[in-house]
Amino acid sequence: MFYQYQQTEKPETLEVCGIPFSVSRNERGVVRKIDRETLAFPAACEALFFLGMATDSDYCSEWWAQNEAMYDHSIRLFLGDRLMRIRVIFEDRTEDLISVIFGVNAWNYNLYYRPKEEEQLMAFDAPYQEPFVSDPNAKALKDAAMKLMENTSESAEKCTKWVFGYRLRSDKKIKEIMLLREDSKRANVAVSAVTGLLAGGELRPEWTLVDQDFFLSRAYYADIDRLARRLYQFRDELPASDAKKEIEGFDAPDVTFSGAPMAEVYTNVYRANIMDMAHGKIEDDGRSHTSTPYTCNFGCYLGFGTFKENSDSYGGHVWTRDIGRTLMELTNFGYFKRVVPAADYLHKLLYYPSVRFPIPHWKRVANLVAKDENDLFNEGKENDGHAAVMLFIFTLFRKGVVDRQWLQEHRKELKDAADYYLWQKAHPKESNFTDILFSESETSTQITGGYDLFSNLISSFALLGYAELFREIGEADYASELADFAGALREAAGRHFLMEHPRYGKVYTDTTDDCWTYEYKRMVDLLIYSDMFGYDMSYEHPEWFDLLNRTFLAQKEVFYAPESGRQMGYGQGYLTQSAIMLDRYEEMTECIETAAMFCYHHTDHSYIVPEGVIVHGSKRFWYRNSDLGNAVQQAEIVKCARLLLGIDDIAPERGLRLVPRLPDGWTSLETEAYTVTKADRTVVPFSFSYRRGTGAGKITASDGECSYTADWNGDAAVDWIRMGPFNRPEIQIAGGAKGSVRKIQDRYFVYVKGSQI
Repeated sequence: MFYQYQQTEKPETLEVCGIPFSVSRNERGVVRKIDRETLAFPAACEALFFLGMATDSDYCSEWWAQNEAMYDHSIRLFLGDRLMRIRVIFEDRTEDLISVIFGVNAWNYNLYYRPKEEEQLMAFDAPYQEPFVSDPNAKALKDAAMKLMENTSESAEKCTKWVFGYRLRSDKKIKEIMLLREDSKRANVAVSAVTGLLAGGELRPEWTLVDQDFFLSRAYYADIDRLARRLYQFRDELPASDAKKEIEGFDAPDVTFSGAPMAEVYTNVYRANIMDMAHGKIEDDGRSHTSTPYTCNFGCYLGFGTFKENSDSYGGHVWTRDIGRTLMELTNFGYFKRVVPAADYLHKLLYYPSVRFPIPHWKRVANLVAKDENDLFNEGKENDGHAAVMLFIFTLFRKGVVDRQWLQEHRKELKDAADYYLWQKAHPKESNFTDILFSESETSTQITGGYDLFSNLISSFALLGYAELFREIGEADYASELADFAGALREAAGRHFLMEHPRYGKVYTDTTDDCWTYEYKRMVDLLIYSDMFGYDMSYEHPEWFDLLNRTFLAQKEVFYAPESGRQMGYGQGYLTQSAIMLDRYEEMTECIETAAMFCYHHTDHSYIVPEGVIVHGSKRFWYRNSDLGNAVQQAEIVKCARLLLGIDDIAPERGLRLVPRLPDGWTSLETEAYTVTKADRTVVPFSFSYRRGTGAGKITASDGECSYTADWNGDAAVDWIRMGPFNRPEIQIAGGAKGSVRKIQDRYFVYVKGSQI
């Protein structure tokens, strides 16, 4: 009744779904896949049955790497992708061609189920089976799309999990069967055995079978499309409007963006994430988390869109690069009572033991201790992580959260943190310092280290911040030493990381030798300038602005995509912030709207920033990747709201400035109860609105084509407001004293003195 392709090495018969298969096991007793392309199969059959049908690669998406920036999507797996072609060659030199399609006659095993220990498969806390477990409708869609018979035995493993049945002409004798992987996709499919029901055999009604017409007419298409639209987010199914969501206990500044669908979505992205950061990332006693404890996780870094609930991810970790950025944004948005205990907690972690560098410093994961010299992943000098925490501590003072007395009380911790950089300079043999810092970090390489622009410039900023803290407590000589070293690092970074571009002249470059996908980190000056100096670099520091604008243009030649969410912070966030700070409105608009899109999902866990997003090459749809609400990715997307609002109290001593930026097509932005720090470092609530058109408000500005109205309220004097963009330089002002009109990029902006209002 059956003809079995016979394994050559220790064959045994295994019955699955009532069908006998000849299989072979490896030394661990695990059924192995067939390791050849062409199988002799001299039989006339009613049907063929293929055992296994699991994706062969452990990866359904690439781990963090530069694949996307190299336009390589071959590891990414999407429903409807063809992964293999099975060619059934008949003796009369004709063939049936069977497409093996993910979600139709192939599925993932190592992430969707929990592999057995002896299988030795990458699983990362599998299974990731949602939404198909909790949502009956989603399960029904999956069942309708899948044309596989499942082996439900507890003994089932990767190469015995499914059977695919194919009906063919029984009047033609098969010569051979060819199993050909799809060259454009690396997943491939594991087939461990092939059995044929011989001509004249009885087809059982419980068997799921398809035939040649199923593939010729693409009869599977509608079902797989419905399944994909349930699992993924499609661009053409984004909402036309998205009402502001009420959140119980909402205690952040109320921020609203209006006028376009993604403006409304981004409003909800801000609201959901600022609350998750404030109450999910920090305990009342200050303990911090890189992931919100018991969040959901989308298949670690190699998933295909399914997820699991209540995953701890990095909930027990304090990654300094993450938590420093999160706490800085929470400070800027006024969560003073929550961030001060977090600072105290981080000061304790400054003294956690380090096997490799036994001096006080914040390690990559500040609350982990290496077991021995062989466990040094966490033991390097992650200078950018150390700097991120320092910048948060500096922000506490800049924002008026802590005062001189607090600095004096914490002088030891402050000095020990800053001395870490001076130690590297003084001990080049141990630190590998030359004229720049050597870092063991994701920004360079994590284990053996390297030199990179990002770590050096963010460290330079951190040293400048601490120099200001020590000047405040009267230690001018030490402050000068820190400031001098900060300047030396910047000068040296220019020697190493400035290139002469054939079209743009001097531009920054940076390394991409580790896991970050994009080189957007070369825009580090834009990213940190807005944390230390202000929001209008073109006005305050035009030389830097020109250099970074040229660098941005050079980056666009290497790689630029508004959809840069492989890392939502280091990619989408950094790119969006750069476009905002450079007043590149076209790029700013498409990047911030894409950031909102990537956080939205029609059904499951909408708005919380995912650690990453896997985008189809067509840009029509995407799915989320790894943990939801990863701290640094979340913080960088939330920071974009701060930059768009443009309430610039970053340097309180110079007075409050307003630098609002409305993306193209958005009509207004506004906030209530935003915390503003005055020159005397007192903090007051401040309300602000900026909208297109003329209406009630303190100032209106118009060039005859475009007009804007600005209004604010609060006990904080506004030094000036920048209004625009306009298409023409002839701008009329009502309600304020007109200052200069400046052309930035290809648009015009007017500066209006606030002191006259």
